[in-house]
Amino acid sequence: MSPRTDRRGVSTLLFVIMTMSAFVMLMATLQLYNVMTDAPKKIVIRNQFDDIGNILANDVVEIVLSLPHGGKIRFREVLPVDVAGQSYWVELNSSKESVSVSTFGYTARYIIGGIRYEVNVSSSINATSSGGRIWINASRIV
Repeated sequence: MSPRTDRRGVSTLLFVIMTMSAFVMLMATLQLYNVMTDAPKKIVIRNQFDDIGNILANDVVEIVLSLPHGGKIRFREVLPVDVAGQSYWVELNSSKESVSVSTFGYTARYIIGGIRYEVNVSSSINATSSGGRIWINASRIV
């Protein structure tokens, strides 16, 4: 003879456990939503800033290589209006020998060594603008 077991309460207990675990998973997903969307957004921002910084650094190097002594040039570049839905700022500075691309909480700086001895570079980019059509002004130091 086998002992008799009462299994009437098992299905109710499993229902409660499964319902509570589904509720906990739903709440965890809602709480972690920002974490799950912020990481890919940061990756997109970093990669796009790398592209923008490299574009501007390459433009400055091209200007340095092609500009004759005493020459001046005004160069137009078109940059994206926003990056991952956020505005950004670009600073092109020949005295610091750098191109900086930044947004709230993240800055990417690209060094262009030796340009302060070759050219004076300024741009129509200021601390409040981002993207669109920009002008880069350069003159060769004599």
